[in-house]
Amino acid sequence: MPRSLALALPVLLLAVGAAPAAAAPADGPVVTHVYSLPVTVEVVDSNNPSQGCPGSAANQYKTVGDEAALVAWTYANGTHRCVEVGYRPKVLNKPCAFWFEAPPRRFGQYAGKITFHFEYADPDGHPRDERVTIDEGSERAGRLGEHSGVERIWFGDDTGQRYPTKIAWGLKGRAGGLTQVCPA
Repeated sequence: MPRSLALALPVLLLAVGAAPAAAAPADGPVVTHVYSLPVTVEVVDSNNPSQGCPGSAANQYKTVGDEAALVAWTYANGTHRCVEVGYRPKVLNKPCAFWFEAPPRRFGQYAGKITFHFEYADPDGHPRDERVTIDEGSERAGRLGEHSGVERIWFGDDTGQRYPTKIAWGLKGRAGGLTQVCPA
């Protein structure tokens, strides 16, 4: 498994570039587009100690980092969601690969499992929610799959794990985050 997305992308670009020869011009490589997806964080429950969301909305997740890189983290919360992290990919009708890079260890020890939900419509127009789980404790960067027409990607802190398991995601810079790689 690649140590960082910076190392993983050249390998991925070669793999995408090596896709069906008929798709590539005879005299040049296949061009790809790489998008770092913006992230939003929503507190969906707070001030609810009986459900594991004690404290105000401002206390449901924490941020660490500096001007160049900022990371957010929260404790896993069993089966009740307190925090939801969302990404808006470029909606394209061609298959794009999605990669998640766990935040660098200098920001803390995060060892939780994250279950990403990919929301898209199948060829018949039916809504789909495909799930992919990665383990931040052992997978520093991971390929989440390849899809077309993805409208939203999200995960919550409700993956069945409990306190004191921490999960983290990047907010800014090269501190970890979600990347979409698409053919031109």
